[in-house]
Amino acid sequence: MDNSILFPVFYMFILTISVFLLSTLLRFKSVWVDKAVSMEDLHKIPVPDSASLIIRQANRNLINLFEFPIFFYIICAAIYLSESTNDYLVSLGYAFFCLRLAHSVYHIFINQTKLFPWRAMFFLPSLAVTFLMWLDFLI
Repeated sequence: MDNSILFPVFYMFILTISVFLLSTLLRFKSVWVDKAVSMEDLHKIPVPDSASLIIRQANRNLINLFEFPIFFYIICAAIYLSESTNDYLVSLGYAFFCLRLAHSVYHIFINQTKLFPWRAMFFLPSLAVTFLMWLDFLI
């Protein structure tokens, strides 16, 4: 059974864990090094407005990584279980991962949407990639 469609899924897992660790480290730094907020404040969900912007953005990005990518995970599982893996679908899987990586980096560290919604330039193509994967699988 060809498992190459699972590699982009694994990389998405690594991305999600990385954002989780970054968010956790930023929270600990804010409490213990910067002494900017109390530990109780940073355990609240959602993160309070008293938290730094980067903590709020990292937390929001982590939440994003549990929302939309579920459709990617489902189609990858369906492709794998039905033994429908092909180079085109694997390439789309890697494209999805790269777009989500760029989306996460932009969301956490830049996130400027006043002049132009740049973050959407990473999100919308990832939506299209997922749609193409579903379309190829179903047809």
